[in-house]
Amino acid sequence: MTEMTASLGSFQESDFRVGRILNRTTSVLSRHLPMFFLVSAVAQLPPLLILKAAAMPEGMTSGHSLGRVLAMIGIGIVLTLVLSVLSQAILLYGAFQDMRGRQVSLVESLEVGLRRFLPIVGLAIAMTVLVMLAAILLVVPAMILFTMWFVAAPVCVVEQLGPSNSMRRSTQLTKGHRWKIFGLGLLLLLISVVADHAITASLTAIGGEWLAMAGQVIWTGIWGAFYAVAAVVTYHDLRVAKEGVDIHQITAVFE
Repeated sequence: MTEMTASLGSFQESDFRVGRILNRTTSVLSRHLPMFFLVSAVAQLPPLLILKAAAMPEGMTSGHSLGRVLAMIGIGIVLTLVLSVLSQAILLYGAFQDMRGRQVSLVESLEVGLRRFLPIVGLAIAMTVLVMLAAILLVVPAMILFTMWFVAAPVCVVEQLGPSNSMRRSTQLTKGHRWKIFGLGLLLLLISVVADHAITASLTAIGGEWLAMAGQVIWTGIWGAFYAVAAVVTYHDLRVAKEGVDIHQITAVFE
C-alpha cells in the first residue's frame, strides 16, 4: 500500500500500461479469490440453469409450449443482467477496498452494490442496447463504444453518476489510451472465448453436459471476477495518469 501511494508521484500519463493492469488485477484477485469467485459464480448460476433448462430438447417434447420456453429464456436474460450487474458493483467496491489497504467485507460491499443498483442496471441496459445497435451496423463501431465505455461501471459506482454521465465520463477518461484499452479488452475477450470453448468441449467429452455446465460456472466465476477487477484497476490507473489523484482521493466518496 505504501509503495503504491509513494509511486503515484512518478506515475505519468505515458506509464499507463496493460501489463501493469494485468499484474495488479492478478494480485488483487489472488488475495480475495474465494470471496470474489463466490460473488461472481452465484450471479452466473441461476440464469445459466434457467437457460440450460429452456434449451433442453425434452423441454419441448414433454408438453412445454414455445411460449413457456421463450418466457424461461426471457427470465434467464433478465436474471443474467440483474445478477451480473449487482455482482460487478460488489466486486468493484471490494477491489477498491483492497487497493486502499482496507479489509474487504462482503456485507459492506453488498450494501454499496445495492445503493448503486438501479443506476448501474440502467447503465448496463443503455450500454448493451447501444453496442448492439452499433454491432448491427458494423463490428468496428461496437468495438469503439466498448473501448470508450470500458470504465463506465467503476465510474458509476465510485463517482455516483447516472448512466449517461457515467458513459460520458468514461469516454473522457479513456481518451488518449483507447488503443491500449482496446488491446486489453480484446485480450480478455479472446481468453474468455477460447477457455470457455475448451472447457465445455473437454468436460462434455468426459462427463456430459452437466459436468460441462459445472465447469462453465467455475470458469465464469473466476473470469467474471477477473474482468471486474481489471475494470477497477484500469479506472484507477486512468485517474492517476490523467488527473494525478491517489486511491484515497478516488474513494473518498465512500467515507
